[in-house]
Amino acid sequence: MKRDGYLAHHVEHRTSKYLNNVIEADYGAIGRVIRPTRGFQNMNMAGTTSKGFEMMRMIRRGHCILTQPGAAGEVRLADKLFGLAA
Repeated sequence: MKRDGYLAHHVEHRTSKYLNNVIEADYGAIGRVIRPTRGFQNMNMAGTTSKGFEMMRMIRRGHCILTQPGAAGEVRLADKLFGLAA
């Protein structure tokens, strides 16, 4: 792909089979949270629920900046992401 011009020359191809572990471990945490829901009725509900789980993980890990501290900031973030009336 580099030779054909699809990738920049600074892109490095890493062949270690363990490089995917971070992604797999992250999915494992989401899988453990989603499993008790016993599946979804449709793809729209699956997407919305996954976004909600991921939003709460982002807040807990400090990966997002809340405009207000505490629950009020979390509600505002949820409103921005999902268009919920608070």
